[in-house]
Amino acid sequence: MQYCITRLQSLAMDDKYREVDALLGGLFPSQNLRELFDYKVQALGVSPTTAARIMGMQLRALNGILSGTQKVIDITVIGKLANFLQVPREKIVSLYLDAVEKHFPINTISAKKIEFIKANFDLAALRKAGWIDNITDFAHIEQKLTARLGLKSVLEYRKPAVDVAFCVGTYEPKNELTRAVWIRAAQACFAEIDNMYPYDRAELIKIFPRLRWFTTNEEHGLAEVIRLLHRVGVTVVLQPPLPGLQLRGATFNHDGKPAVVITDFVGFYSTLWFALFHELFHVLFDWDDIKVNQYHVTDDENQQLSVQEREQEANNFASEYLFSREKVEQVKPFLHDDVYVARFAADHQVHPSIIYTQCAFAMPKSRSAWALARKHSPPASRSIVEYGFALENGGLIAELTKPLKSSLYV
Repeated sequence: MQYCITRLQSLAMDDKYREVDALLGGLFPSQNLRELFDYKVQALGVSPTTAARIMGMQLRALNGILSGTQKVIDITVIGKLANFLQVPREKIVSLYLDAVEKHFPINTISAKKIEFIKANFDLAALRKAGWIDNITDFAHIEQKLTARLGLKSVLEYRKPAVDVAFCVGTYEPKNELTRAVWIRAAQACFAEIDNMYPYDRAELIKIFPRLRWFTTNEEHGLAEVIRLLHRVGVTVVLQPPLPGLQLRGATFNHDGKPAVVITDFVGFYSTLWFALFHELFHVLFDWDDIKVNQYHVTDDENQQLSVQEREQEANNFASEYLFSREKVEQVKPFLHDDVYVARFAADHQVHPSIIYTQCAFAMPKSRSAWALARKHSPPASRSIVEYGFALENGGLIAELTKPLKSSLYV
């Protein structure tokens, strides 16, 4: 065996064999270092272990170099491989770097993009929300942001105008960077869903009286309502607020049709429905304003009187539709009687948790009323499980919206 190894070492250094190998290399071009090595040991009739011994290397280290999984190597290995494979050292270096980059991609990002990202995104908030993994790897950050916002380059990103519907004068919201990216994320969802149905206000009014009944179905009711709304041209998505934002919902003009975002801001099942019907008020009665101004965001931050008045009207509408003040007064004396409340809810085609929540809002200082509301509220997540959504996380927008699109067109 030692004689064979010695003989092979001698042959590997022989110039005439270099010429033969060069000719064979031209006849059988190799795409990577592993293929070159496999071809060589087969031609010599030796095993990989023997080849490693010839070069004075451990087989495990050799495999790491050939596959590109070993990033740190002894520089003398380049010469040993070049001599054994009978190819120029420059070729070995090139093939090795190609192999390494397949396993450890070298991502680069320009200084211009880095400055743009710093100026337009609150990276700490996005990391907290799970959109990005860290705030220093800007190639990673760009990849995550472009995927989630449906962009080809982060430089395509533009902050939307501030919330102008119903506003008088200039409005400067807090957490402006985070608010802007939340809005653009919602718009990316609408663009990906691309509702094919025209908006039909008359049809929306026609189906409206029966929407409340779907609250009784905790798991599938909201999905059914979203499908019904989709078919009359109103797109609805559920998107959590980003850290630092107290957003309850929003209504957008997307391609001339209403598009609504609702959030699980409080965590109550009933507040998801309240947010939906609040936004549907804006769709029904404020569409002309929103169509011109592109969107309106519902939150507690904007204290302009014109905005607050309109928001109060939307709140009153949602409250009366779900469970009117007159009904609240009827049920309040029996609020601790679970059987009575359940029967009352069934008679009025509404989920019992909505009764408890509406009564709590009517008695804001009553701790027992809010305790009952919390006790009887199923998790809001139960009503959105059908979508399989993970919109709070970064990810390719086409993949994130795929479950919703499948649900909308069943």
